[in-house]
Amino acid sequence: MQRSTIVRIIVFALFIVILLSIIKHISEKPEGSTDNDGPDEIIIQAIKPPTKDIDITMYNHRTGELDDMSLEDYIIGVIAGEMPVSYEMEALKAQAVAARTLTVSQMRSLGGRGCSQHQGADVCSSYAHCQEWISNNTMVTNWGDNFDGNLDKVKQAVYSTRGEILKYQGEAIEVFYYSTSNGKTEDAGEVFSNSLPYYQVVDSRGEENAPRFYGSVTYTNEEFVNIFARNYKANLSASKLQDQIKIKSYTDSGRVQTISVGGVTMRSTEFRIIYGLNSTDFELSFGKTSVTINTKGFGHGVGMSQVGANMMAKEGSTYDEILKHYYRGISIDTY
Repeated sequence: MQRSTIVRIIVFALFIVILLSIIKHISEKPEGSTDNDGPDEIIIQAIKPPTKDIDITMYNHRTGELDDMSLEDYIIGVIAGEMPVSYEMEALKAQAVAARTLTVSQMRSLGGRGCSQHQGADVCSSYAHCQEWISNNTMVTNWGDNFDGNLDKVKQAVYSTRGEILKYQGEAIEVFYYSTSNGKTEDAGEVFSNSLPYYQVVDSRGEENAPRFYGSVTYTNEEFVNIFARNYKANLSASKLQDQIKIKSYTDSGRVQTISVGGVTMRSTEFRIIYGLNSTDFELSFGKTSVTINTKGFGHGVGMSQVGANMMAKEGSTYDEILKHYYRGISIDTY
């Protein structure tokens, strides 16, 4: 065989090998991707909706109707309503798992009792009773031009933790969370009817610069007396309030435990409700004609602080580390 023929065969063979390699490379790349879009493709894969899910029934307090939807779609609306979308991804993931746990524990199809205020509903859309939930239309109103990007971020937090809940000794826990701590979390028994082993007093650092860390309300002496008289019988004098109000005890987290007003001793949680305080970590300042009540933190203090979770995420904590810090002795498992 002539040398030129051999060379042509070798060149042709090399061409075939290179062509097959190119075809193989193209076929293995994700559809629609380019050489420079690796990270974007990862995000797109992460926010693909699950193929299977269980359904829940939510009472929409804004429309007065019962709405059926998938569990994960519901959690998307909860995260969008409960936590600022600007928060770190790991904080959003922690919120998703906590919100999903609360929901699953109430679902009638899984043995829960449903929403106690609305017959036929597993949950309601009110933060005052179950959890805040907002629709896509409300998200558009809230986020404007950032709607698509923000929704993708929330979806990533929800779908990347799909099905995960918090368990203690094999059972879903009773979940509480809130906006801002005073620097420590609170024992559940100081706020609700009984203590729970996974709610302990733990540090929640770095929240001093949060918008709601400090709060203050001021009442005239007469207003203070009238508000109290609408709820309790007591011998209060507007001119002698400083002598008639005494903080009796504090909790381990530094919050007020009990307070005496005009001879009536009550829990700080009751006092907080009566006077619309941000938290039970408060102190009173008496002027000649008014009373100022200064607070630290925003919320009941039990469980995960959302601001604290975001601070932990900024410092490099993962969502499971955040959850195990605020909910002690728990495991993260699927429902």
